[in-house]
Amino acid sequence: MDDILNKKAPIDVDFLRSVINDDPEFERELFKIFVENANRNIEKMEEAYDPSRYNFWYMASHAFKGSAASVGAFELSKILEHAQKSSEEPAEVKAEIVKQVKEEFAKVNKFINENLLR
Repeated sequence: MDDILNKKAPIDVDFLRSVINDDPEFERELFKIFVENANRNIEKMEEAYDPSRYNFWYMASHAFKGSAASVGAFELSKILEHAQKSSEEPAEVKAEIVKQVKEEFAKVNKFINENLLR
């Protein structure tokens, strides 16, 4: 249990549980919705590499940033904040950002599956 409360974990469990009042059923539902929306937002970001689609990029990264912060995935949220500010960057820059997002999201998702789904 101490491992999941470690501040270096991809999710700040103390923060999350304080927000949801340590409700395991709500936690499972929240993670299900978070993962579904995360995958959808990553797809939307990938579809918006063209600088002319900057609004789609901004909207997807903004939505994803907020949901990451709401579950305590603060490092992921920080990367998405950078993404949000990069909406008019060229495709190569956006592709690198999405790579970082996917890497951090993979850590978050693994952490959820291995430690938090009870």
